[in-house]
Amino acid sequence: MIELQKKPYTINIGVDDFKKMATSTTLFVDKTSFISTLLESGYHVTLITRPRRWGKTLNMTMLQYFFSIPVKSNGEIDEEEQSKKHDIFSKLKIGKQLDIIKGYCGKYPVIFISFKDAKATTFEEMQENIADLIQELYKSHRYLLESPKLDDIDKDEFKRYITGPLTNPMILKALKTLSYFLFKHFNQKVFILIDEYDTPLNDWYALQLARETLSDTEDMYFQNVLNLFRGIFSSALKGNDSLEKGVVTGILRVAKASLFSGLNNFGEDSILDENYAEHFGFTETEVNSLLYKSGLDQNPGTAQTLKSWYNGYNIGGFTIYNPWSIMNCLNNKGAFKAYWVGTASTTLIENALILDKFQEEMQMLIEGEKVDMIADPKMVFADIKSSPNALYNLLLFSGYLTAEKAKLAMDGITYLCSVKIPNYEVRGVFMTSAIQWIENKFKTDARDYKAFVTHLLRGDVPKFMETLKSYLGASASYFDSGPKQAELLYNGFMWGLFASSVNEDYFVEKERETGKGRADLLIIPKETGAIKSETLG
Repeated sequence: MIELQKKPYTINIGVDDFKKMATSTTLFVDKTSFISTLLESGYHVTLITRPRRWGKTLNMTMLQYFFSIPVKSNGEIDEEEQSKKHDIFSKLKIGKQLDIIKGYCGKYPVIFISFKDAKATTFEEMQENIADLIQELYKSHRYLLESPKLDDIDKDEFKRYITGPLTNPMILKALKTLSYFLFKHFNQKVFILIDEYDTPLNDWYALQLARETLSDTEDMYFQNVLNLFRGIFSSALKGNDSLEKGVVTGILRVAKASLFSGLNNFGEDSILDENYAEHFGFTETEVNSLLYKSGLDQNPGTAQTLKSWYNGYNIGGFTIYNPWSIMNCLNNKGAFKAYWVGTASTTLIENALILDKFQEEMQMLIEGEKVDMIADPKMVFADIKSSPNALYNLLLFSGYLTAEKAKLAMDGITYLCSVKIPNYEVRGVFMTSAIQWIENKFKTDARDYKAFVTHLLRGDVPKFMETLKSYLGASASYFDSGPKQAELLYNGFMWGLFASSVNEDYFVEKERETGKGRADLLIIPKETGAIKSETLG
């Protein structure tokens, strides 16, 4: 972390520009050791998958700023700016490795492109969006038009990328072509950085979960988008003589797409791997340092509460905290809230969590139990409807579960894992999904829940029982659902109902043994510690 030398500092939330973070009095965590880990890797192209808001884009802009050659408008190297870069990075962790600073800082051309906003409902719209991104990318390297090392044919082709329109073949080879131009100009191979590569495909998976069947048009759209991105990535990263190294980031490994098939010297790193574990998310040491810098370490209970809310992730032997939540908590002077939830579209997760076949396991996870699974970084997420294991893979790699234990299986590809909900914040997502599932089953809503529970807490048991009977009467009958499903419905209904309605003021526990029997539910006021209990069975 940068030492601020007791200067006033600010906390910038959602800033992904490393240069802005590093050159201001912004409080941030120094992850520049990521640079040396990447350079020490023997892989030509590396795919790194992490949950959303875990610092992927900030790390990618760090790589861009570190490696990129600063240039003037005429294409000449800006030596003054290059010197500033050296000065900035020499004061950070990477500065201890002088050979890397001298050999790589400001010494390579860089192509950086992010697909985080590449969303569309038609293939034509997707093509236009990608074409716009490519045109902006070429404009950022407009100085190449002044290069004496590019001939007239090169410059004419470069101009066509700026003026458009871009044909599909032009889009497919755009990154490779630009890397060739940069290589000719600088006589130095290129770093290609592709951020959030899977965003355009995740929306399709969410649509597939929400629908019983997809129309031929929708399926054709998906196949066309796959072919588009497969062509872009294959051209840029496979057999590209102008490529020094490629880094690709995303949330999920889109296996079915085979977007990276055939790539030589291709490496992957997920939350089950060790190589980049400490470079994404915050380690416990980093969180303690942030608490000290912000002054929140004065309260001994703050760190412990922070753990229950935001950590719980076991990655590569490190205890990792959700960075987005930590920074928001610091910015709000230690207010513990669900900051990570709702920061982006979670339609894919939401649609998966309310499927009937998963409710028994979802209830187990909510109650703090663990579920055994086979984790497969190459899992086909489109198979979630038919494969419970695919669902757990989705939840694991998206940050909604963490692997307490992970052992490499005999096939050398998959992992035998025991997974659980990582922390209090994420548990709220499961609770919300349980409520939504119950609402669908019992044809009610959260407002009715609240009124229903209030009857019990006020001692109006007759009114409570009357409403309970009406709910159960509206659900599927015992004969329709069978004994196992009926019990599941009842357990899910009662647990979700009470936990969602009274969790702010009460502890809710299930199946606690008391005396000669046990209550289905215990409702314990948090402030007084007095116990109100009702046997509901």
